[in-house]
Parts: sequence; structure tokens; C-alpha cells
Amino acid sequence: MVRPSEPPADLLARFARGPSLLRAAVAGLDAGALNRTRPGSDWSARDVVVHLADTELVRAVRFRVVLTEDEPVLAAFDEGIWKRRLHYLWRDPEAALALFEQIRFSSAEMLSRCGSGDWQRGGTHQEWGRVTLADLLQRGVAHVDDHCGQIAFLRGG
Repeated sequence: MVRPSEPPADLLARFARGPSLLRAAVAGLDAGALNRTRPGSDWSARDVVVHLADTELVRAVRFRVVLTEDEPVLAAFDEGIWKRRLHYLWRDPEAALALFEQIRFSSAEMLSRCGSGDWQRGGTHQEWGRVTLADLLQRGVAHVDDHCGQIAFLRGG
């Protein structure tokens, strides 16, 4: 999944910028705007921010499991069920942003110490098949990019 022209150092820099991108995406949104959905979607900017924090928890564990175990199974989860059962509507978006930042920075710090052989370590995701550490990093970068675009759409942009 990692493009050959994008070595892990470049990906790590983009990964570490994720919290800044997310903060910029939600800057200036009041409570009403954070909770607004658009026709055809039942996700709000609040939902997206909380989802990103929860997903980052999972991503951080996946990184660590791939680095410490040989070919682990990486569990999938249903984001819609998480949204409903983990009460995204009532969760504090600032707390979610702070959690996302802390986890992302902790993972970036850890990953910055990885050697070239570590990037090909992998596991089997229940839905995606085999993924490497580099693939998981790329997915983390793309995930924030995609959801910042979703927030821009929700803002009417």
C-alpha cells in the first residue's frame, strides 16, 4: 500500500501532522455546527472527531502488536456500532481531539525509532488481509485526510 516514492520518514511526518489537520478542520465550529449532519449522512463533525480518537486507540494497539508479535491477527470493528454504543453524540469533541493528539504523537515517537526491517513486519487484518507496519502507517495518514475532507463537506465546503 505504501507508494515507493514515499519512504517511511515522509509518511511519519504526514502522520504526525494529523492532529494539526484535524484541529484546523474543526476550527470555529460551534456546538450546533459540530452536531449537524448533511442529507444522506448520519455522521456529524463531532462523530468524526470521536471516531478518529477511537480509531487511533485501535491503530496504536495494532502498531504495537505488529512490532511485538509474529504475524498477529488484527481485529476489525464496526464503526457504526461503535458510534451508537459508545455514545458519540454525547462525547466531548475537545477531549476526543486531545486523546487523538496524545495517541498519535505517542505512536509517531515510537515509530520514528523503527528500523528498516520493522516496516515490513505485518499481520493479518480480518477484513483487509495481510498488512505491514508501513501499510498501517499509510492507512493512518489517509484516514485523517479522508475525514478532514468529510468535515469540510459537513461544513458546506
